[in-house]
Amino acid sequence: MKGDRTLDEFIAEQLKDPEYARIHAIGQPFANLALNVWAYRTTAGMTQEQLARAAEMSQPRIANIEQDASNPTLMTISRIAVALGVTADRLLAEPEEWRLAQARAAYDTGTAPGLTAKPARRRKTA
Repeated sequence: MKGDRTLDEFIAEQLKDPEYARIHAIGQPFANLALNVWAYRTTAGMTQEQLARAAEMSQPRIANIEQDASNPTLMTISRIAVALGVTADRLLAEPEEWRLAQARAAYDTGTAPGLTAKPARRRKTA
């Protein structure tokens, strides 16, 4: 799938399916969180391990959040936000255009293995 079409093209095609559109809407805050944590972390030049230490949690927990594969608590989101120097609402907000462009480029080149093109069906509790 990667390389055949862009992330935007893939999502636009998938949103034509009503069930996918419903799941996509429910999962959007999680996708926003995943993309924003990844973007703020990489922009700050931090590794997942460094962010995990700063937020006093494990690196796999950060990886799961960036992969949109967990359902983190508000406390977890707050700890990550403080470690990144932003507010929790910024991590849940619709990503700014430059972050979307950064994610699209990483997805399209296959350099962002943590970013998924489909909403997760089951989430682990973080």
